[in-house]
Amino acid sequence: MARLLTALLAPVLLLGQTQPAEHTIITGWTSVDAAGYEAGIDRKVAHTGHASVFLKSVTPDASSGYAARQRIQADAYRGKRIRITGWLKTDRAKGGSAIWLRVDYANGDYVLDGMLELGPAPGWRRSALIADVGADAIGISFGVRMKGQGEIWADDFAMETVAKTVRTNTIERRPYRVTTGKEEAIVRMKDNYARSPLHPINTGFETP
Repeated sequence: MARLLTALLAPVLLLGQTQPAEHTIITGWTSVDAAGYEAGIDRKVAHTGHASVFLKSVTPDASSGYAARQRIQADAYRGKRIRITGWLKTDRAKGGSAIWLRVDYANGDYVLDGMLELGPAPGWRRSALIADVGADAIGISFGVRMKGQGEIWADDFAMETVAKTVRTNTIERRPYRVTTGKEEAIVRMKDNYARSPLHPINTGFETP
């Protein structure tokens, strides 16, 4: 399926000159303020346990996209290949949904992927992204995203290192594309990661 990345992931996921305000959904997880969308915790719908995170459109003209994220420092994963998995419930996803993964580097380079691969379907489905984390990586972000109208749920994220024989399914490392405000954006990015945990936390959305 075609990768609809640049327009759909910005500005929610892309390192940029200006960023929308973020708010906390639950311990370890944030989303940005975006017109027409909201995120929260659903304690009636879960893959396992007693909670999941939801994203949904709240206005009839919401058509861009929305995402929830968690940031971690890259220290424990440098030089390794990682796999991030998550379970998605997509029966109300009209424009597609996906988990997404980003690896950020000290000079602004990045790896970013998140295909809108899952359309409406009953039940929970597992999705996975595999990427290399370079020796100069400073942080890793991951989460769930949707486009257009509808509502989706995500639960039971996991990150693990895998052997180099496991093939990656993400884009290769790319250079930072904007020159104006680059240094300021990198400073903000480094500050965000410096305040992030060393490993994923609250991946089942059970901790308030």
